[in-house]
Amino acid sequence: MTIRPPVLKALESWKEAFDLTQERASNALRLALPGLNPSKTPTYCCPRTLVIDRPNVLGEGKVCIDDDGLATIELTAVPNAVIAEAIDGLFGIAWFDGADGPLEEAGPGTYYHDSEQPRAEYVVVLGEDDIGSVAVDCLPIGWAGELLDALAAAYERQEQEAAAAG
Repeated sequence: MTIRPPVLKALESWKEAFDLTQERASNALRLALPGLNPSKTPTYCCPRTLVIDRPNVLGEGKVCIDDDGLATIELTAVPNAVIAEAIDGLFGIAWFDGADGPLEEAGPGTYYHDSEQPRAEYVVVLGEDDIGSVAVDCLPIGWAGELLDALAAAYERQEQEAAAAG
């Protein structure tokens, strides 16, 4: 069976637009978190994978972009103070299960937030050694960009504050 030319042309046009959308999503997330760059995508993963290629600038990890325009964020080795500032600044105080006040005051542990809109699952770990992790599944690109930017901004502010202090 062959596809009729007008349908084939429309599908090709759609594919071009979809690829451009994916490329722009990747670019937006890369701008939000400096050091995040394209990587070879494993066969079991989403069509686009971005990894932190400069580990220890702001943790380690990856962001995957799926065919539905959703991101999965897996960041480790992120300073607890950066996580707390970014999450509290983005969500407000006490949005995560187990945190009755600011995350900075919550102490080491694992904190969850399930969002109904979008249907994303957030897991924040504040580690014993002041190093934690952030993991989010099924986050729309815009929201992922906001989260990554909040983390990067908190890191930059804290680095500037530390440099000014001495």
